[in-house]
Amino acid sequence: MRCTLLGTGDITGVPAPFRTLDDAGAAARRRRPGLLVETDAATILLDVPPDFREGVHERGVRDLDATFVTHWHHDHVGGIDDLSLVARADVVADDLYRTPTAAEHFHRERPYLADRFDEHALAHGEPVTVGETTVTPIPVSHDRPAFDTLAFRVETDDAALVYAPDFGTWCPDRPGGDRYRNADLAILEATSVVAPHALDDLDPHEDPVADAAAHRTVLVHLNEHHLARDTATIAADLADRGYELGADFETYVV
Repeated sequence: MRCTLLGTGDITGVPAPFRTLDDAGAAARRRRPGLLVETDAATILLDVPPDFREGVHERGVRDLDATFVTHWHHDHVGGIDDLSLVARADVVADDLYRTPTAAEHFHRERPYLADRFDEHALAHGEPVTVGETTVTPIPVSHDRPAFDTLAFRVETDDAALVYAPDFGTWCPDRPGGDRYRNADLAILEATSVVAPHALDDLDPHEDPVADAAAHRTVLVHLNEHHLARDTATIAADLADRGYELGADFETYVV
């Protein structure tokens, strides 16, 4: 399984509008978050960020079997119009997996995209099979109840990935809420590690990234400008804790 980060920034990306990389203290651009997962039998898109086409071109991907959406926030679905055009033209598969809550936002905000996708409802903890790959929705704490935000566990016969690019903490008491642990690779939002005070839904004793107990952990969804720390400082801090700082277009083989 090959996992390529399409973006590692927050809702504005890095640099933010009217700012430069030097203003942010950033070593490189950070696009909005998304992940491309490639296996021998399927190619899957997790989230459709506004900049997703850049990573697709960078990776040289020519086909897509399914798209899964974590939640209906602009930085995770802002590229849905672009995806609809190629899906409608039969360039890629039009299978779109989302929660009923995300569907409500989708049809209210994008009524002109009606019938552009073959839509499928996601339920907490209920796996979906694409080719020989299994994707399990994991409910997480982030902007509930307005948005039913998910993480995903992606599994093949010999590898497991957990992807939670935007979350405060886990919801182990919900159906499927305990499926986040012990993955080979976890790609997780960095905020609980680098700025836990910014998360209203995080109790002082909680450490959701450590709780995931992944064999390898890559942290994303951050902005050097907002953190007032440069890239090298953040990367060194995370390395001391046993984590890696993600970079756009980085590919991990699991």
